[in-house]
Amino acid sequence: MILFGQTSSFGENFNVTVANNKSSSDGFDKHCRVVIIGAGFSGLLCASYLKEAGIHDIQILEMGSSVGGVWSKKGVGAYPGAACDVPSYIYLPFLDRTGFIPSKKYVSQPEIAEYAEILTDHIGVRENISFDRKVTELKYLGDQQNKWRVRTVNTKTGQTEETVSCTHIVSANGPLSSPRMPELGGMELFKGESFHTAQWDGTANLKGKKVAIIGTGASAAQVITSIADDVESLHVFQRTPTWVLRRDDEPTSPELKQQFEVGGYGEELRYIAATKGEFPPGEQFLDWDAIQDKEQNDAVCTELAQLIQSDVDDPEIAKLLTPDYPFWCKRVLFIDDYYTSFNKKNVTLVHDDGGVVEVDETGITIAQGKHFECDVVIYATGFDSNFIPFPIYGRNGISLAEKFGANETNRFQMMRPQSLWGIHVDEMPNFYMMIGPQSLNPLTNVTLLCEEQAKYIAELLSKMDQAGHSRVEPLKDAVKHWSDLCLASANEKVWLRCNNWYLKTTKTDASLETERSSGMWMETYEDYLDHMLRGKAGTQDELLEFT
Repeated sequence: MILFGQTSSFGENFNVTVANNKSSSDGFDKHCRVVIIGAGFSGLLCASYLKEAGIHDIQILEMGSSVGGVWSKKGVGAYPGAACDVPSYIYLPFLDRTGFIPSKKYVSQPEIAEYAEILTDHIGVRENISFDRKVTELKYLGDQQNKWRVRTVNTKTGQTEETVSCTHIVSANGPLSSPRMPELGGMELFKGESFHTAQWDGTANLKGKKVAIIGTGASAAQVITSIADDVESLHVFQRTPTWVLRRDDEPTSPELKQQFEVGGYGEELRYIAATKGEFPPGEQFLDWDAIQDKEQNDAVCTELAQLIQSDVDDPEIAKLLTPDYPFWCKRVLFIDDYYTSFNKKNVTLVHDDGGVVEVDETGITIAQGKHFECDVVIYATGFDSNFIPFPIYGRNGISLAEKFGANETNRFQMMRPQSLWGIHVDEMPNFYMMIGPQSLNPLTNVTLLCEEQAKYIAELLSKMDQAGHSRVEPLKDAVKHWSDLCLASANEKVWLRCNNWYLKTTKTDASLETERSSGMWMETYEDYLDHMLRGKAGTQDELLEFT
């Protein structure tokens, strides 16, 4: 991620520009009860439920200049074609409270960014947000002080900003916020324009240009369908094809608007989504059994392959666009016109199992040796799925990176996350992750999970107040049990059959007694809630230590 004109990321030793550093001592600029890192939907929802619980001493630290996280006005999702792949009626929280009615079934990034602003003002937390504040370090100062030190820098100036202390810390920075740039020789030599989709150059004019886009994941597919008609030529460099479903997007109907206007319909839909399988009636496209039943999954793949053949005019291109791995083994995309884009005369699919290997002054070279000239290179190469974008130190100086098996060699990707419900980590008192590892499910509507976790955190702090407790952390046995359950939940699932970011493999890690570690919960969303909220396999009092 580029900050302050220089590279600054966990994988590069957290280099930041420091000036006027007041943190040489343990002095603080301020203290508050709760610090929330991130003003995306998870952070906003957490702040909302904390306020409803009577907890108002909150500071939200946001590295950007606006709310919304990945969906913010200049966030990593602000590229052409970016849109939600979950129906907006259940993706956007608090619709009944705000009175906002989405314009269509799958809203685009600008509308989501607008809604984040509306939600912020509705819940009344704008005054609690410090914008352009990037956290550079979290450190627990010991049980005697029972507080965390939070160091920040100003993302516009690079100068050290506030050093804040707090009793409780909520990490709501999200797992996919750090763009992953490929490691290709010669990238710095390219004479034209080049950028990652997450760092879209708003001044770039693609009209009439020869454009190369590297990748065929979510951001690539959305960009392809958005720019194909404007560019002179578009070469799409594919290493692995992606399953893409039509979503049949459409404007919100007058009948649906009327239901929302009556009130309560948004919460009804989200309740159905939370308890009946993620989608409103009529939107369920996949039975959970297909995730683990090979016969059912093969049938889905056959049907989708036929759809690709019907959408794509050239049979050879259709074959190259058809994955050879099971459905949902990797992230599935939802775009209406992805496959038909390759029928356009100016769009060319370049498939090479070895991918792009080099960039030079005029273009790019693939593993097969063929060179392609271009004016613009767009890197649609995804994100580093680390949950630790800055150093986090718990009791006795133990780092979260160490506990999660993240190091410079593996690009600080967590290789053995161990948590309780993806929220609590042992030796990290009063520390809470939202949509942390081992809480997400590949089929989860993320904002539903955010809302339930926000409720949980608010209720937990209220419970601590009532009982006179000042500190909470999970028991080590509870963490191990949940981590074992997460690993076991992957058994027989389709996600074991291909390379994806859902599972981490550590064949060379001798400290592990298994070759794989699960960074996700692989059973149903409802089953996750049964554990977190309803005491399945242990209640809060049995799994948490209060002092």
